[in-house]
Amino acid sequence: MKKHIVLTTAIATAAATTGTAAAALAGDSLTTRNYGKDPEIIAAWQTNQTAGFGQLAWPTGHDTTRGFRCGVPAANGQIILPLGARMPITPQETIAATIAATAVAGDVEQVSYITSYDIDKGQRLIDWAECKQRLQKMTTVEASLASVASSYGPAGGELLNADSDLLIANRDYALLGASCRTACHCIAIAGPDTGNDKIGIPGFLRYEVTSQWFKLLSNAHGMPLIPLINSGNKGSTNLFVSADENAGTFVLTLHLALLN
Repeated sequence: MKKHIVLTTAIATAAATTGTAAAALAGDSLTTRNYGKDPEIIAAWQTNQTAGFGQLAWPTGHDTTRGFRCGVPAANGQIILPLGARMPITPQETIAATIAATAVAGDVEQVSYITSYDIDKGQRLIDWAECKQRLQKMTTVEASLASVASSYGPAGGELLNADSDLLIANRDYALLGASCRTACHCIAIAGPDTGNDKIGIPGFLRYEVTSQWFKLLSNAHGMPLIPLINSGNKGSTNLFVSADENAGTFVLTLHLALLN
């Protein structure tokens, strides 16, 4: 069955120890799209500057008091939904995202989740078995992205080929994951091969997870979740980062498999 995945990121500023409602970044929405009939949250992660928790709740979830809540440590990104676990949600339901920290003035805390839809919206996704069978060579793309406080940065994104333009012409590459030299919250990518929706990878410093993020998700869920990007679309595929208010420049590496 065809799948379509969408990244959503929400933030809270000076989040209280008891929890503060998080708001979606510009361009994202906490309302589930009306795509197909069986959407599911298939991944979620959070970064806090001080210890607290992350919580996602919605009307048809477990309950509307806590829903799904997970503790989050200080200064260390945390996957809050176990890999392979899924949380069904109804189309057009709104997620109530709550973030707790220690109410430090100006501190921005962030939570992201990926929703999977049973629909074909032009996104190209394969599973690890197909990727491994077709894999010819591994390569990487490096990019240097300036973050923007409380938004995806840089504004409008940076083209996939802006800093590294070595992909072989008109070939398919599987995006396995990414790594970042300095921790951020999230690395996002959007272009024709993603249906122009953002898909995302945690930006924290756990390369054994982030460098193969989509491979891990695909294997954990038994679904085609590894994005394909054709090099012919490099000039219309954009990269973004999400970070806290301590905006900076983040050098990231995309881990790509050239396919036959």
